[in-house]
Amino acid sequence: MIGKWNVGVSLMTIAVAVGGNNVARAQSAQSSSGPTVLEPIVITGSRIPQEISRTARTIYVVDAEAIEAEARSGKSLQQILAEKVPSFDPASEGARTAYGQNLRGRTALILIDGVSMNSARGLSRQFDSIDPFNIERVEVLSGATAIYGGNATGGVINIITKKGKDAPEGLQGEVTAGLGSGFGRTRDIDRNGAGAVTYNSENWDARFAIAGNQTGAFYDGSGTMLTPDITQTSTAFNKRIDFMGSVGVQIDDNRRFELSGQFYDSAQDSPFGLYLGAGLAGIRDPNLVETRDGYRSDFNPRTRRTMVNATYTDDDFLGQELLLQGSFRREEIRFHPFPGSAIFSPFVYFGGSSQDTDYYSLKASMISEPLDGLKITYGIDADRDSLTSKQNVFDFLTVATTGAMDFKTRGITGLYPDIDVSTLAGFIQGSYEATDRLTVNGGVRYQYVTTEVSSFAGAAQQVAVLNGVGSSIDSIPGGDVSYDAALFNAGVTYELTDTQQVYANFSQGFELPDPAKYYGVGNYSLVGGRYVLLNSVNVADSALQAIKTNSFELGYRFNDDTYSFETAAYYSLSDRSIELDRTTLAVDVVDRERRVYGIEASASAKLDYGFDVGSSAHWVKSEIKSDGGWEKESIGTASVSKLGGYVGWTKDNFNVKLAGQHVFNLSDDDNRKIDGYTLFDLTGAYRFEAQDTTLRFGVMNLFDKEYTTIWGARANALYGALANQAVFDYKGRGRTFAVSLTKVF
Repeated sequence: MIGKWNVGVSLMTIAVAVGGNNVARAQSAQSSSGPTVLEPIVITGSRIPQEISRTARTIYVVDAEAIEAEARSGKSLQQILAEKVPSFDPASEGARTAYGQNLRGRTALILIDGVSMNSARGLSRQFDSIDPFNIERVEVLSGATAIYGGNATGGVINIITKKGKDAPEGLQGEVTAGLGSGFGRTRDIDRNGAGAVTYNSENWDARFAIAGNQTGAFYDGSGTMLTPDITQTSTAFNKRIDFMGSVGVQIDDNRRFELSGQFYDSAQDSPFGLYLGAGLAGIRDPNLVETRDGYRSDFNPRTRRTMVNATYTDDDFLGQELLLQGSFRREEIRFHPFPGSAIFSPFVYFGGSSQDTDYYSLKASMISEPLDGLKITYGIDADRDSLTSKQNVFDFLTVATTGAMDFKTRGITGLYPDIDVSTLAGFIQGSYEATDRLTVNGGVRYQYVTTEVSSFAGAAQQVAVLNGVGSSIDSIPGGDVSYDAALFNAGVTYELTDTQQVYANFSQGFELPDPAKYYGVGNYSLVGGRYVLLNSVNVADSALQAIKTNSFELGYRFNDDTYSFETAAYYSLSDRSIELDRTTLAVDVVDRERRVYGIEASASAKLDYGFDVGSSAHWVKSEIKSDGGWEKESIGTASVSKLGGYVGWTKDNFNVKLAGQHVFNLSDDDNRKIDGYTLFDLTGAYRFEAQDTTLRFGVMNLFDKEYTTIWGARANALYGALANQAVFDYKGRGRTFAVSLTKVF
């Protein structure tokens, strides 16, 4: 189920990985004069333990039960969150990327146990990072947040993993296996399996798990194999493995140490490719584009991550709570072979991008209570993000004669300059219970960022030299640039009754530009075999700056454990934007405002005879300031509005649920459009009590709807200048059946 009031929230960057004595589970307290009143103690996005009813934020929590039920019935984590969280954009079925899947119309910061999955480059693979089998819950804090700094202008999505301390005492085991298929003509079968062993005692605990998934071909509602995604890649013909382990030691009543690690590998190896016609004529002629068997490549899409996370807590350190965290994440990402940029390229080529990131993070904070009703959290965050990149350049004659069905690496060249982003931030956050019903909170964060860019020879020119055109290249100068930001937040919550509250909040977010996207681009002239640099986008001439976002929200929530309702209206404004002048190659931060505003709401009710119903809605509008007026933001990045609902029924050990979601049309001022669609899913389960075994089933896209995904429309808007629309016509998967069996012992 999804909890908004009766589930403990632990969005604190450090404490989420620890839990222990710092988070009290949701508990019901029976009032002597009325209905059940929920009084959970939480660690919220304000980094302070606080009752959810006193939190001036819109917060959603999707627990392990809901995640497992949906995931084992055939849904991805992105789809589950899009269904449960009103302000999170709908997911694109089969897409590996999360590009443009916004939270309240803006970028979300994705965390796993408090470790950022976002990088200096906007690679949008944050959800291709963990198997749902290893997730304890996902916590979503909507709206810009001053307390997390960069990349959280839309909010924070924190994925909390399962640990031994969450299991019953003693030794426990769990295994699960499942199958899925749309019963298409060829290789249309998905397989998944997972197992875990946990141990929990008074002094120490541990959990070790392995989860795997293998997908086959994807077909749309008409029975046609989906067009392969050559931009961000899909999850068809994909193999995924997720190893995860953790060990926790309770040193004494107050102190705890925990160490966790993960190895994740998700790779595509498809026998089907996108045929672009002889001589690649299909790039301009859609009639020549088709999906064909016989695809071969020595370079395939992949996401590989290794992560280590260590945390230490002391509940009585100088009369305060001390929280420490150190983490390391190594990430290797590959993309599908794709045509090289034609803007500065001497000729057309195909390259396969490979981008590696090393991320280091240290965090320390203290929680104190100097006065009754007043809690203060203060601390320091530091991290370093290092990017290296390259591209496999393929033999163009082979690619052209096979219609892009055979890719053989000719050589490897650079893609972007090496980039190191170092961040140091300090923060202080306070919460004061002014009365029994009124709570005020606020804080400030100061963040200082240094971006270092290496000298770099133009990527297209490196390809030219590889192919024998020219012999040497002038380097585009590197350098470093620093920028800072002071971020403020303030909020107030008032409890109208024991079951309903109103709240208002102001917070500032900090958006870091993508330096690899702008730096290292040069305009060259070939003189006597040498590429002479004429002008370039470089640090000295075009210093990027951070963009600050102001976010306002006003909300109301009600929950009496039978009926629940929450709604919030929000408005966010960025007073500057990043623009690239394609003529002068200069990058500047210009005074061009961007605003996003909308309303989100969700409601649920537990009815008689085992029925429960719920609905959610999000209306959002994204606009850019131009010539004194506001114009629609491009569909390449703007969020879509949606409406969803469900009807569920439970009888003894059996439950079933029918859920639907409608995506509304979206257009921009360039006459591009995302066509709306409506999908229904049927899920259910039966529990064999005596055997401690659960059988789950699901039918996704129940009515076999044929539609173009949101990512398909976005991809055409983003890459449409390179090829015709048929190349980017990414449709959703048709009706798909899934069944799984889970055994606990």
